[in-house]
Amino acid sequence: MTENSFFFNYEKIQIEEFKKRQSLLIPSKDLFENFITFSPKKFDKNEINDIKSFFSNLLSLDFDKIYKNYLTHPIRVAHMWILINQSVSAQEIKFVLAHNIIENGFLDELKKNLEKKEIEKIKILTIDRNKENNLDYLNLYYNNIEKHSKNLLIFKSLDKLDNLLIGEKYLFNKHSLNLLKNQICFRLKKYNTRLYDYMCNIINFYEKKYY
Repeated sequence: MTENSFFFNYEKIQIEEFKKRQSLLIPSKDLFENFITFSPKKFDKNEINDIKSFFSNLLSLDFDKIYKNYLTHPIRVAHMWILINQSVSAQEIKFVLAHNIIENGFLDELKKNLEKKEIEKIKILTIDRNKENNLDYLNLYYNNIEKHSKNLLIFKSLDKLDNLLIGEKYLFNKHSLNLLKNQICFRLKKYNTRLYDYMCNIINFYEKKYY
């Protein structure tokens, strides 16, 4: 299999859906090796060893309690992130791979392997699930992401995009679509036109498909 079999590259939505589904069918460790081999950025030997060691730590934890083959998601987002920002460091890749560790209860096991600034970003991204339908809370949540940096807002957009490409109707209720439009796309337009256009297209695609 080649890189294009599994990773996002602004192709037609149906093709990107297919690649997302394909990525969920192979072991996450195989997808990770594919990511390292075909990364748009060529990391040096020390960086590769650092990233591989961190990923081994992730594999030792039960991320599949979230959903089967969960770690394929952060691997794909890491590839997306490099596609947009090829100056990315090994520490940033570790942040991407670990961006949900607080919500999933694994911060204590992994925090010694992350820099403080990366842990800070993970804390900002961690949503309070008890308030995820509260509009005032959501405004504050996304304001804090954007206030931290445009890059964190772009990263959150990629995180949302990869989940959307699962293509299941439960992801596209009216609340979710309005959230994408009013919190993600509204902000993203200022920072990355290409990604903004793709997000708008995917929203329109699923609106027509499901409503």
